[in-house]
Amino acid sequence: TAELMQRKKELQQLNRWFDVALNNMGRGLSMFDAEQRLIVCNRQYREIYDLPSRLTRPRTPLASIVRRHVKQAVGRDDPQEIERQCAWIKAHIAKLARGETFSYTQHLQNGKIVQVTNQPLAGGGWVDIQEDITERRKAEEKITWLAHHDPLTRAANRVYFSQELENALRHLRPGTGFAVHWIDLDKFKEINDGLGHPVGDELLRSIVGSLREAVRGDDLVARLGGDEFAVIQAGVKSVAEAEELTQRLLTAIRAPRHVLGHDLT
Repeated sequence: TAELMQRKKELQQLNRWFDVALNNMGRGLSMFDAEQRLIVCNRQYREIYDLPSRLTRPRTPLASIVRRHVKQAVGRDDPQEIERQCAWIKAHIAKLARGETFSYTQHLQNGKIVQVTNQPLAGGGWVDIQEDITERRKAEEKITWLAHHDPLTRAANRVYFSQELENALRHLRPGTGFAVHWIDLDKFKEINDGLGHPVGDELLRSIVGSLREAVRGDDLVARLGGDEFAVIQAGVKSVAEAEELTQRLLTAIRAPRHVLGHDLT
């Protein structure tokens, strides 16, 4: 009996350590059995999906958790939606039954982006890991954005302009073309040197704003560097259309501006 008591204490201590380790992971974790019922989950899993305690108890059906998640995310709980959920679960289980480890990304209603990785267990059931990749995805999107845009004016940069120009040439078809408007600002260096870079920077931002107002949604406004800009005008069918936009661009650029206390033309 003393030995059994000692083993019981050791087991209880082991369970406590397991619970501490499980709930201090940097990721969510849940484990389901072959009957698609929850075996265990950690605190991060509960928080990611905002699950009430009644849905995180052992033997909770996966279908109940999915139903709650979908109802919260899209507000639907009708028979057609539940049928769709059952089909998703069936496909999910079929992949696991083939011994596949697979991942997918979820975009949650609260703005979080979660990558879920599912790994089958011997004898049925599976473990899934939920990793919050929101910040990583934002960083990747920022890097991609910076690779294609001028950070000062937020216009497309020379690289993006070149890519879009090549793309327009590849998709050129009879009867529909495009126009390229190349713009160089006069007297910008004098303003930049005489009134300072803050005024020059604000002037460039103002110019881009005016160019965007003059073009249509499908047209591209780019800053090629310094005081050089370009516009790719899409869907041009005649020279007259290009000339019409040219006049709008010139009118927009020549409009008097009040920049950081200075009147500029």
